[in-house]
Amino acid sequence: MRKFMFYLCIIVLLLTGIPVCAVTFSDLNQSHWAYENIMRLSNAKIVNGYEDGTFRPENMVTYGEFMKLVICSYLPEDKILNIEGKHWALKYVYTAEVYELISIGSISIENLDKPITRMNMVKFLAIIDKNMTTEEYVKTKELDFTDIYHLPREYCEYLERVVNKGYILGNPDKTFKPEENLTRAEMVTILTRL
Repeated sequence: MRKFMFYLCIIVLLLTGIPVCAVTFSDLNQSHWAYENIMRLSNAKIVNGYEDGTFRPENMVTYGEFMKLVICSYLPEDKILNIEGKHWALKYVYTAEVYELISIGSISIENLDKPITRMNMVKFLAIIDKNMTTEEYVKTKELDFTDIYHLPREYCEYLERVVNKGYILGNPDKTFKPEENLTRAEMVTILTRL
């Protein structure tokens, strides 16, 4: 009877969708705006926390981290080149270059550990998306951010694409904050929309 009850509990947990072994982070609770997205991708083993049990959602994302997450979102693992290099993220940059997702040399090894700005994230995301997507891009809405008028036209076109694809929503106050660095929480949220 005890065994039967144990198996019954397991079946109920599986059927109700309650995770048996959910990831937890000491610096993240349900009141954080990106909590659901972070937990979903953490439990799916798409993003990780740090060894000390934290996630650090407001930490900045580097070019290397961005490239790894985006390339892994678009390409299956067996398509990622197994290249040894001076930096752990080079294989993701080389993979993007070989598959012509980005121009050769557009991300240098010196930049891989530097924080990526929200605008440069949009640039690379728009270029990779354009080169990976076979469906025709349709513009359905205009940009209405209040802080992008100083951006070059090319950057506005990148931003327009990712907004129309639903990858970027902006802030509640109608700003985009292009010069600010991308945070881990923002990156996770974008990944859930790809």
